[in-house]
Amino acid sequence: MRFNEFKLVEGRGLTARNPGETYVNRENPDHVLAVESIEILSPEGEDAFETQEDLLAAIKQKVPGKFHEDNTVKTQSRAAIIAVFKLQGAEAKETWVRYINRIPPGGIHGTWASPTTSKFLAQYAYGKAAKQESVPIKPADIITDEGARSAEDLANEVKQKVATQLAGTEHEELSRVITEAVDNALAGRVAPIESPGDYAAVLGKYAGEYLGPIAVLGGGVQKGDISKMMQAMNIDSLAGAQVMFPQSKTEELIDSYFILPNGTRLGVSSKIHKGGGAASSLSGVAKQLNPEINEKFPRGAGVIKKLGTLSAINGPLQVAKDYKIIDQNDIIALDRLDKASRNIDDLGTDRLRKMTHAQGIAVGSENDINYRVLYHAITAVVNAMMPAVNNDTQFKDAMMAALNNNNYLQLITDARASGNTLTLDYYGKFPAVYKGSPKLKNKSYFATGQKGRIGFKLA
Repeated sequence: MRFNEFKLVEGRGLTARNPGETYVNRENPDHVLAVESIEILSPEGEDAFETQEDLLAAIKQKVPGKFHEDNTVKTQSRAAIIAVFKLQGAEAKETWVRYINRIPPGGIHGTWASPTTSKFLAQYAYGKAAKQESVPIKPADIITDEGARSAEDLANEVKQKVATQLAGTEHEELSRVITEAVDNALAGRVAPIESPGDYAAVLGKYAGEYLGPIAVLGGGVQKGDISKMMQAMNIDSLAGAQVMFPQSKTEELIDSYFILPNGTRLGVSSKIHKGGGAASSLSGVAKQLNPEINEKFPRGAGVIKKLGTLSAINGPLQVAKDYKIIDQNDIIALDRLDKASRNIDDLGTDRLRKMTHAQGIAVGSENDINYRVLYHAITAVVNAMMPAVNNDTQFKDAMMAALNNNNYLQLITDARASGNTLTLDYYGKFPAVYKGSPKLKNKSYFATGQKGRIGFKLA
């Protein structure tokens, strides 16, 4: 049995990366992996091994030590992609293996590109994208109080703070782009912005949260359902309206509030056209459950309530118990575990020990000063629980029913890049309309800590 290997130099997703390009851990930005090699594994001159056993034997020969499986090996898996990364600032390496059925006729472009089907991409963001995401243009970077502002005051504040925060940095040119975007929004015009760089998606995703309110309240933009909203709110004009940005993390579904001329406070949920924003918490969704939803989708509503209202530890454990991933003995064992323990063998049940051993962690995490078995075990439970919930039709139906049981405005930013220009437009939906498939997302649980609740996104 022989296998060939060759480096991939073009394609989409991870397979397109060259040595030295980086991926940043989504939970720990200091944990950066640099691509060392990306190779394909198949018999010489063939697109697949004859049997799965041959494939697994070839992998063992190629990677004799420990490696991470990016996906689950299936009965039809006959080839693989092997990616080797070096941990920046250390000598440690990580090897990831992704199973594929065979090498497609057109090559393997796009076979390792989606965080929804890749364990690696769910944990790591491409360095360039992560770099863009870190630019301080999010509302939380600019608006740090809950004061109500006019569109004009907000526009001036955004321009001044962005200019100050980007001055002297590699992103300084972005200040010009933001200034043009703000001026266009305040004038209610859709005009091309020259040379936006690589930041079109970030502008729509984050800057839209303040550009949209500026466009509607200051620029007179009334596209979509803005007029319908005004009629429902019994107002003829938005003159004198203000906007405020809640600082509390408990207002997950609301990004801002319009203070209308008649004193009404209208919740506004911002999003990018044909895209999503950051993962939202379920506590806001739980508030929109009603008796009809509870009765029609009892199991799904129960998941939302537990994850949205119980503690960030107890909620996932109770849901995992409901789905028979763990039982009460496991919960008791976690409760009795020495919270300072760093030894997996201290876990009080075989199931928890097996789940925790099987839960992969970032290289070096077990030696991190913050590593705790409790965090590691709960991460394992959460990651086992999420697929079961995500595949439950009752959860999906309860989520969509609750999300669409609202009376607030959805303000959408339509960011379109064409050549070397970017245009930004804004429109509203009222009441807010949610479409898609809700999926739980773990961005809060890891072996070295826990910093929030399970979130969700619409796929």
